[in-house]
Amino acid sequence: MNIKLVNKILVFYGLSLIPLCLYLSACGKLGDPDTIKIARIDNEYITRGDLYKILREMDDKERPKISSKGDFLLVLNQYIDQRIKIPLGKKLAEEGKIKLDREIAREQFFKQCGDEEQQMREIWAMPIPEGDTITPLMQVYNLTPATLRAMKEYIEQETDKVYEKLLGEEAIAYLVGEDLKAGKISITKEELEREYNLKKDRFHLYEKIKFRGIFVPTFIPQSAKIASDYRRQIDDGKNFDDLINEILSQKDSLLALPELKEIKIIESEIENNPNSVRFRGFWAVAENAQPGDVLGPVYLPEFRRIAKDEKGVTYTEIMPDSYVVLKVLEREPERTPTIEEIKHLLAPPILIAKKMEELRSLHNVEIYEENIPDPASSRDQFTNPWEEL
Repeated sequence: MNIKLVNKILVFYGLSLIPLCLYLSACGKLGDPDTIKIARIDNEYITRGDLYKILREMDDKERPKISSKGDFLLVLNQYIDQRIKIPLGKKLAEEGKIKLDREIAREQFFKQCGDEEQQMREIWAMPIPEGDTITPLMQVYNLTPATLRAMKEYIEQETDKVYEKLLGEEAIAYLVGEDLKAGKISITKEELEREYNLKKDRFHLYEKIKFRGIFVPTFIPQSAKIASDYRRQIDDGKNFDDLINEILSQKDSLLALPELKEIKIIESEIENNPNSVRFRGFWAVAENAQPGDVLGPVYLPEFRRIAKDEKGVTYTEIMPDSYVVLKVLEREPERTPTIEEIKHLLAPPILIAKKMEELRSLHNVEIYEENIPDPASSRDQFTNPWEEL
């Protein structure tokens, strides 16, 4: 079994392999961290020792690298916000004001698993056999009935955590919505402009091409030759749209070859994101293409697209690896969106921040920044208690 999964089981059952002395070594020499108050929520104080414990118990994927006082402050504020949101989410759910499908939380947990996502999904789907039986799929992951049961319990436990957090977020969104209806909360033009100037680069719009293409899946015998023949017909003078009509007519024929039925005619679009290597081959061909240009055959790896069926219902379609001959319909240049285009994305964080500020005030939240440990200072004698996790 993956060693990371073994560690997850051990942690789940409270059998951490990390010696307690690592935690205690983080206490510093100038005072007991359990007595140094760094924050307050309601009538409860949070100490340095609490902060170290919070970090030590965080999931590996969530635990930030601590290199400054600001990193500690970020973790502390996030913890305090969760202390407010989670009980609020439970309360509003019990009152029937909000609800959340638990499967959404499980799906988010799986997506947070990174390289282990597929493994976790398969473990969750596995039935637990009776007795000591080990199925072939269990052998793949070196699982016994006991470890399979433990992993399923771990997945349930982590799903519960995600569910609580999502329910808390849903609660804040609900309260913001109610305040908006009542006119108790609003956003000024200056606040929106400040948020835009801070975040506009995050919403950067990459160059994008919309096209209509003839997709020849690579699993069809001689797929490259078929796609090349389509391109040859266009080079010989055949109109691209006429060629598509011919293909569609042939697909509908009762005499159509089975492989012809696998060829698809679709409209789609692809953006030129420099951080993605997936479509670099496509953009090497499409770099200077303009509307009306015919390109290909070009290889396109598998991708998902949003499509609609005959009744107009939206669904996700998986396009297989294919050779594509395509006609460029539209080309949108790279640009920064205007404030009007993204104000619906900028407003929610502002409103949520205002609501959280109000809730923190109601809970008497105080932060004592002068007592926050500073890893860069020799005065704090700080040693990471989780660096070996």
